[in-house]
Amino acid sequence: MSAPAAVATAVRATTGEAALVARRRARRDAGLLAATAVLLLLTLVVALALPRIASRTADVAVRDAVRAAGAEADLVVRGLPPAATYGAPDHLSQAASDLRWLEARVGDVGPDVVTLETPGFVTGTPRGPVLARFVHTGRPDVDDADGGVRWTSGAAPQTRPEPAEDEEDAATSPPEPRVVEVGVAERTAAETGLAVGDEIVVTTATTSGGARAVVTGLYTPVDPADPRWRTVPDALGPVRAPPAARAESSVALLVPEPAVRGLMAASAPAAVRASARTVVTTEGMSLADALALRDDLAPHVGQGGRVETALVDVLAATGARLAAARAQASVLVAGLGTVGALCLVLAAGLLVDRRRTHLVAERARGAGLAGVALRAALESVPTAVLALGVALAVVLPVGGTGAPGVALLVALVAAAAPPVLAVAAAARAWSPRRVPADRRERARHAALVAARRVVAELTVALLAAGAVVAVRQRGLVPAAGGEVDPLLAAAPVLLAAAAAVVVVRATPAAVGALRGVADRTRGLGATLALARAQGATTGVVAVLAGTVAVALVVLAGTVLHTVRVGQRDAAAALVVGDVRVDGTLPAGLADDLRARAGVTHVAQGAQLPGRSLGSRTGATATLLVVDAAELAAVRTAAGLPVDPDLAALADAGAGAGAGAVPALLSPDLADRLAGLPLRLGVLDGSVDLELRGTTTLTPDPGAPATDGRAAPPDGGDDDGLVVVDRAALAATTTAPAADRLWAAGPGAGAAVTDTGVDAQEGVDVTTRDGWWRAWSGSALTAGLTSLLGAGTALLLLDLVLVLVLVAVASAPARGRTLSALRTLGLDARTAAWATAGELAPLAAGALVGGTLIGLALPLLVGDALGLTLLTGEPQTAAVRWTAWPVALAAAASLAALAVAVVAEQAVRRRDRLGEVLRVGER
Repeated sequence: MSAPAAVATAVRATTGEAALVARRRARRDAGLLAATAVLLLLTLVVALALPRIASRTADVAVRDAVRAAGAEADLVVRGLPPAATYGAPDHLSQAASDLRWLEARVGDVGPDVVTLETPGFVTGTPRGPVLARFVHTGRPDVDDADGGVRWTSGAAPQTRPEPAEDEEDAATSPPEPRVVEVGVAERTAAETGLAVGDEIVVTTATTSGGARAVVTGLYTPVDPADPRWRTVPDALGPVRAPPAARAESSVALLVPEPAVRGLMAASAPAAVRASARTVVTTEGMSLADALALRDDLAPHVGQGGRVETALVDVLAATGARLAAARAQASVLVAGLGTVGALCLVLAAGLLVDRRRTHLVAERARGAGLAGVALRAALESVPTAVLALGVALAVVLPVGGTGAPGVALLVALVAAAAPPVLAVAAAARAWSPRRVPADRRERARHAALVAARRVVAELTVALLAAGAVVAVRQRGLVPAAGGEVDPLLAAAPVLLAAAAAVVVVRATPAAVGALRGVADRTRGLGATLALARAQGATTGVVAVLAGTVAVALVVLAGTVLHTVRVGQRDAAAALVVGDVRVDGTLPAGLADDLRARAGVTHVAQGAQLPGRSLGSRTGATATLLVVDAAELAAVRTAAGLPVDPDLAALADAGAGAGAGAVPALLSPDLADRLAGLPLRLGVLDGSVDLELRGTTTLTPDPGAPATDGRAAPPDGGDDDGLVVVDRAALAATTTAPAADRLWAAGPGAGAAVTDTGVDAQEGVDVTTRDGWWRAWSGSALTAGLTSLLGAGTALLLLDLVLVLVLVAVASAPARGRTLSALRTLGLDARTAAWATAGELAPLAAGALVGGTLIGLALPLLVGDALGLTLLTGEPQTAAVRWTAWPVALAAAASLAALAVAVVAEQAVRRRDRLGEVLRVGER
């Protein structure tokens, strides 16, 4: 036969009637194939959707963080020229030029705002003194003819002509004061009594001759949410003035563009401060846009840069939190894909077992292994391709981004598993292994097989250990979309594989050890169950699938519990008491709060970084000056750890007089300076310190933010912390003014609100419950919670599916045994116990192995999960274990056993004993 004819014959032998055979088999096993296709579709949808949902959550989280940062996220351009150098028109056009410079480097990222401001001055109004200032705000990027206001009374301010000078009297008479026309908001007019035509005495820096302001019109804002108002809220109405202003309210006198030249002419040189800023818009912003903006801004922010903004820090902090969420999503997606793929392998094995007789017959009739593989592939490949296409059609409209690697791997397993298993079954049927007649040769062959198995198991263990070590050394990787982190995703799967190897090794021995107990029991149930369980627990695929599912259920539950408890602890640690106040504190605020109901303790403090410590030691420290006894009481009320010597600082300082100030130092700093005289620089001098112990406190971060920057501070560049009592320091030198206050008590929050300090400019009030609600209710935290919750539910379903598939796969052999035993008097109850006992060791092994892996994984991978970034705690987040994830996994295993037993009983109940006796084992 010629070579072409031989090739053609081989092709016909391989492909002949392959489509017809595949169609007939598919029709015969339509139910199982449909169930497998549904399982594949659901797995693909989950593997494709979860990363995309995580990506969309990341986009929302970035937008929320930028909005929460407020004006701090604005891009402010440095380098505007002084007003006296250029005059008003040049001043405004220079600001517009700076904005164009910024747009050329970062693009059009939001509306532009130019603001001119003067220092505040106290002036009288019909209803009392107010702190007033001149303000101009404009939008050079839009048609700003109306200045963003609607004039409801009077007329828009204009620049008045300069007063005419009499040459004869110019040398002897003082110059006339210049008039600046201004507008006043209607709300300001209502609260201060100002009206059109009123004159306002100007006491700020002016040109020679002075100036006076005249109200020419009242206005209302066209859009109160316009970005132009975010830095001048007093232009919309009165706001609370700072404590030292000798006035209760602060108001802005609006100077529209036609009147700016008059303001500049009436103002002293450099009295007008100008700023050009871009308000970053968050509408439509994605994570990729934010990262690109951060990269564009980075060269122009910081020392030597022309842009002042906190946006880079906000995006960096948010990116770190997103990396933590992405790490956990990676583990979940990879785990779901792995368990789904293993379930597909079990389903393919069940399909091949059903067709084993036909495959053996094909092989006996001369079919080649390539033909067997082709006929199986004609079913699996189209099913996998169709399921992948449907999954993409379902998921793509969701939006977001995400790497489809896990989904492609699952589809590949679904397409390849049936042909591979079919070829293996056909090959084993007609390629039996030859057993040597020599006993020593058989022992050598068995030892070789055992050695190969040990090598494979050790390889799995080494891969798992290597993955854990690599993840620990690498740590958390930056977020970059919704893709899966492959290394971190592989770690739990490899650990679960190692645990499955241990379970497969240990369970037969444990089952064998229970045989003695089973043999002493009445009936056949226990003995029969253990006899069949001996083989049921050696299936690596089933054990691995169950172990991975349980491990990820326990891990997801542990992470959820750790994040929830950690966020509560973070709120307590950052706020310290029930409420904290940061900024310029009004005089007597602490005493006022102590006198109010529901307030148990109030402590004040101040913090000075970069203080030199010791003589020629090169050490610097952060100085924390506090009411020591009160702070100890506040921390005790909040359930926070308290240094044993903290409260004693106040008592020791009371008797110290003008000598050394008692102090606590950080442990590392105390060890470094042991035995050396301690002298600390304060404000206008230095003081000697008397070391009274060490402290576990860290530098106070100030008012905690909710824009992602609540992550713990790193302590700056200082070598440690020094804590002293305020009264003790004040007795020796000038103590810094208190700029932070902590209050404890059930009514502390309401008491602070009643004082009105929260409405004061430059003061931040943070309650513990308020910060916790804002942090835990953010899009990132809520999205991660939903993701972990949905993933846990899907993993529990997968765990039930694994046990059901194992039960179905072993049902024929078990059915034949039970049918034979029924003819000997085996009752249905004992048969049910035998079924449950056969599957119980598999479920128990997966439960124990998966639980151990799930509980240990957060400790093994270290910071790679980024738990601290999600909790916001000042210290590294501790793992909080809880019992409910283990209970959920155990309940799912018991439910799967119950389903398997009830289903098998329902099937066997229809079997008639007479037919079994006549036909034989079934």
